[in-house]
Amino acid sequence: MKKAFTLIELLVVIAIIAILAAILFPVFAQAKEAAKKTSCLDNTKQVATALYIYAQDNEDTLMQTSWENDAQHPYQVHWTYLLQPYIKNWSIFKCPSDSDPVTPKVKCPNGTDDFGKIPMVCDWQAPEYSYIPAYNALPAHDWLPVSMTSFQFPSEQILIAERRNKLDNGTVLGKHKGLSGFEPSQPCPNQSYTKVTEAQAKAHLNDTNDKFDIIRVKWDRHTGGANYCYADGHAKFAKLGQTLNWDHYQYGDKWYPSPAPWGTSCP
Repeated sequence: MKKAFTLIELLVVIAIIAILAAILFPVFAQAKEAAKKTSCLDNTKQVATALYIYAQDNEDTLMQTSWENDAQHPYQVHWTYLLQPYIKNWSIFKCPSDSDPVTPKVKCPNGTDDFGKIPMVCDWQAPEYSYIPAYNALPAHDWLPVSMTSFQFPSEQILIAERRNKLDNGTVLGKHKGLSGFEPSQPCPNQSYTKVTEAQAKAHLNDTNDKFDIIRVKWDRHTGGANYCYADGHAKFAKLGQTLNWDHYQYGDKWYPSPAPWGTSCP
């Protein structure tokens, strides 16, 4: 006659399974995130290479974050749209770890099929993207484009970072923006400014807005760090302190863009 398990034996087995699950589930989660981190780094490498080639094709000059149409037709030609011919895959612009990627303000009725058609009826940009440009290299529409020859240390000049969705207190950040490593963020000519420190950046994670805009970077998305694109065409994983090290400051040693004649950022 077959002997059945006693209640005590069943409870012991269940307890062992629960203990094993508690041990293994975090390991599985870490392994899954490691895979996403690697995939995200592959994406940023392709973006970095595309930016480098784009500049070579355009007299060593990078694009602006976006070019905006007039007030009656407030659509954008976005940096992701300008890079698409070099990447040929919209999914590259989205990090697998990003649950809330940026989407267009004005979506195209026919999706990407509407890109390139005149008149514009929508934003020309990646359907979803997870990355944020550094204004010092890819300036806003009211600053002139920057030449790659301006960068003193191209291998240490961040072009693109990972974007933060919300702050620690739940404040949701605006999606269609760039960021700066300086304070003030976009200094006018002859205006004094300084480099942001790691302590300053972390101190603003409970703000109610993103005016201290270095916090727009999701510098802790992957095991305490994030992936970045650099001006020499490479990409790498880095911790916040590495990017804000004043001896090797990766947002630039000075503010590079000049105000555009049509801009309003400077008096």
